[in-house]
Amino acid sequence: MRAHKISISLPVFFSLLLVYLEAVFHIYEFRSLTGGFFFTVLFSAMGGILLGAFVGLFRENVSYIITIILTLILCVFFCVEVIYQAVFQNFLALFSMLGVAGQAFDFLDVIGKNIMLTLTGIIIFMLPLIFLIIGRHKKWITFRQHSVKGFWQRAGVAAECYLAAIFILSFMNQEPYGLNDIYYHNVSTDLTVEQFGVVTMNRLDALYAIVGKPTRTLQAVEAVEEIPEPEEPEIDVSPNVMDIDFDGITASAPNESVVQLTQYFQSRSGTRKNEYTGMFAGYNVIFITAEGFSKYVIDKERTPTLYRLKNEGFVFHHYYTPGWYGSTSAGEYANLTGLLPSDGIVSMKVAGEHQNNMYFTLGRQLERLGYTLNGYHNNSYTYYGRDQSHTNMGYNWYGTGNWFQPETNDNGQEYWPQSDLQLMQQSMSLYMDSEPFHTYYMTVSGHMLYDVNSNQMAYRNYDMVADLPYSETAKGYLASQMELEKAMEALVGELEARGIADHTVIVLGADHIPYDDKPVCDELAGHELEQAIEWYENDLIIWSGSMEEPIVVDKYCYDVDILPTVSNLLGLSYDSRLMVGQDILSDSEQLVCFPDRSFISGKCIYNASNGSVTPLTDEEITQEYLDNFSAIVYNKFSVSEMILNEDYYRYLD
Repeated sequence: MRAHKISISLPVFFSLLLVYLEAVFHIYEFRSLTGGFFFTVLFSAMGGILLGAFVGLFRENVSYIITIILTLILCVFFCVEVIYQAVFQNFLALFSMLGVAGQAFDFLDVIGKNIMLTLTGIIIFMLPLIFLIIGRHKKWITFRQHSVKGFWQRAGVAAECYLAAIFILSFMNQEPYGLNDIYYHNVSTDLTVEQFGVVTMNRLDALYAIVGKPTRTLQAVEAVEEIPEPEEPEIDVSPNVMDIDFDGITASAPNESVVQLTQYFQSRSGTRKNEYTGMFAGYNVIFITAEGFSKYVIDKERTPTLYRLKNEGFVFHHYYTPGWYGSTSAGEYANLTGLLPSDGIVSMKVAGEHQNNMYFTLGRQLERLGYTLNGYHNNSYTYYGRDQSHTNMGYNWYGTGNWFQPETNDNGQEYWPQSDLQLMQQSMSLYMDSEPFHTYYMTVSGHMLYDVNSNQMAYRNYDMVADLPYSETAKGYLASQMELEKAMEALVGELEARGIADHTVIVLGADHIPYDDKPVCDELAGHELEQAIEWYENDLIIWSGSMEEPIVVDKYCYDVDILPTVSNLLGLSYDSRLMVGQDILSDSEQLVCFPDRSFISGKCIYNASNGSVTPLTDEEITQEYLDNFSAIVYNKFSVSEMILNEDYYRYLD
């Protein structure tokens, strides 16, 4: 008697497919199945049953074709997530990133490279497609058509899976970064993927794109101990705050988020003025966001201008450029707004599209003082929506397409990337006669890939690094950044030739480290860098020709601290309570936040990826201390997101 052959139904097939893809993805990315994987299974079952119920409405042959197509799409999508993470160090929130999808074509080379590097993983992700084809032939899978009633019966089972997950989730930890909090507030795209899976993260992303994200609740925290004010201070050490009618804002607040924000700001004391307040009052300001810049670029012999600016100005020993969601635009957002970029979206682009009030950006602050404002970029002036976001910050915004004349080869094709030196040469004469001026530059010469075949600047400057004891990729990276050195040499030379260097301040910070090439950073550092925190250590330049000696700063700091620090140096009237970053030169407690919610405080380095704690002092690090600072970090991210979503600064006008 022949054994009865067992065939699986389409709802079972799709459920198993999603569980398989999520499991492989988690093992590939996280090396384990995380604590929330139980919910991943339930949500996968829900999605799989719904897909199977839908496909089962069609005749067998049509059902098979649709199943092939859907399986291919799902397998490819998981591959895309792996490749996107390898390139950008973040997971792809598809619906939020649709507005900048065209930018992906600029990364085709690096995407192709990562496809080859992850080829084994891609093959494993595609195995279900092979199983499906064989399964049809072997009749392991049944494609029997069911009725509409059958569809609703299966949909009911899917709903039961969803409700079971939600019911169990309601009993989970309600604390910050607990499973309940991550699911309902999507506090981090990466954390949502880790705990609930790729499909659930993108499902929530689609939902929030339609109805908006839920209102966050700020956490109660214990006050961080402040350094006492001197009894008889020789200088003004009053808080850098403005006279804001918080009670009036609360009374007319349109929703709970605005109320929470106002109460949060009202409860803060702000950072205090200090001996450096107004040091550069009335100076011209040149702010440069340097593409892919790393501290390993700077060398006394190879990059003498960058070395001079770093060592003759403010010398920051512990400065970081975390890898924010949104790539270059997110780094700009942190640099220019003093706020943390939101996960899953391009914060700067969103602020520009919504014409948010950018009250505290340098452009708007200096505009109120009558400065001449211009911004320049040696790539498309509309890239990442900068034609909206940067004009919204007060700049007359120029780039390729409305001003910059790109270099081309003999066939008329534009070089990639374009020259930072040419950016300076084309722009300097346009603003240096219009003092006081504030000029913003977004460079591009340091853009990946870092090889002579795909990077014109690496090719152009290769001879300057050819003899260095590094790999070809590392030499290509350094060669591409040599164009920034040339640009800075030209800029400083012009300022000095015009006699205005002594009343001009130059600020230079990276948008991000060369995130696609950690091996390059490891090689230039001389050892393998710890990936969660050490990799992101960088350099910040704040320099003026008026500085007679360097000022060494040992405080831990990062990119969102640039705006409040420079605002204080310029003696501007700003409110330090309304920025997430803080004046590095003040006596405030040290704090550096990272996208995965790791942090550095005055007492320790906390690595959220593995829970490790590295003390920075002899003081005991208690769990209460870690919990309190985790809540502070939670609030920093929440406040930044809420300011963006609510356009909070409009209440200041």
